[in-house]
Amino acid sequence: MNIELIKAILHVLDPAVDAPILSEAILPPSEDALQYLAGHAAKCFASDEAKACTLADDSPFLPLLWNIEDDFEKKTAVIAGDWFRVMQENPAIPAGDAAFLLLEIDGAEYLAALKLNYKPGWLHYCRMDGGPAVNEVVRQGTVLPGTSGKADEAFFVDLRTNAVRLLEKKYEIDGRKQTYLGSRILGCRAGLSPREKLSAIQAVAGEVNQQFYGNTGVDEPELAMAVCEEFYAARAEEKSRAGKPDPVPVQAICDKLYGDMPHAREAFTKALAEHDITLDEPLPLSAPAVRRMEKQSLRSAGGVEIKVPVNVYRDESALEFIRNPDGSMSLLIKNIIV
Repeated sequence: MNIELIKAILHVLDPAVDAPILSEAILPPSEDALQYLAGHAAKCFASDEAKACTLADDSPFLPLLWNIEDDFEKKTAVIAGDWFRVMQENPAIPAGDAAFLLLEIDGAEYLAALKLNYKPGWLHYCRMDGGPAVNEVVRQGTVLPGTSGKADEAFFVDLRTNAVRLLEKKYEIDGRKQTYLGSRILGCRAGLSPREKLSAIQAVAGEVNQQFYGNTGVDEPELAMAVCEEFYAARAEEKSRAGKPDPVPVQAICDKLYGDMPHAREAFTKALAEHDITLDEPLPLSAPAVRRMEKQSLRSAGGVEIKVPVNVYRDESALEFIRNPDGSMSLLIKNIIV
């Protein structure tokens, strides 16, 4: 990912005070600060929890995007003010700073906002008030996330297409846990994030498995194996043509799981449609997300846990699953090196 930060502004959204503290000027060109914000923006944009969204035609956010490059300070202050009012009405939303950015990602220009929630921290304070010098340890309640941390919420709006990439979190709002950033600030219709889409595919595969094959059909490790194989196949193709890797298509996962099972394939497709997922959709997983799937955990009733690489899951020379008369499964691990 190529990311270039053009300009940024920081607005303070702390409901402990009566009004937001709105900056009237962009951040000075400090290399450290801009690198800090660009790093957080890159992590949020690449997150497999981020959703692709569409702004509604009547979204009050849309007019603010017009020529925002020329009126950056005032228009971001309007957005920050709306954000602050929602936070005041819903105390469960934590205080933080909203960093608004104009940036280019892979050649496309975006308006982005990062919600940098406060974390408690500690610092030293040197007190010299005429008496003996004293170095104290002082609690600081408005520390921003470190470079290894992450922004809890963010959005990116493509200024050419108005397409939105949204990272949001659920808080207690109107008596139930729900998200608010997309619906109450942006006025957009959210799709599923790659992580949510994968969870839905896993749930559907489990249902189809039970319906057609009992406990002998596709299970979670086999789904993980299909996703990993397709991801690395796309990576290999990327290297051969020196381009950007294509996301794993849901169609390819379906073919891997149910290529020779037409009835299960049909049921899988229909069940996915109930989750608003079609076979021609991409599943743009990040490399870290795929690496987490490469080893699947198997647990015994007694609490023993074994991590099995998905590439040997169906290799009978390495593992053998034995079905016991009581319906339970035993695992025989072969070729152990002591």
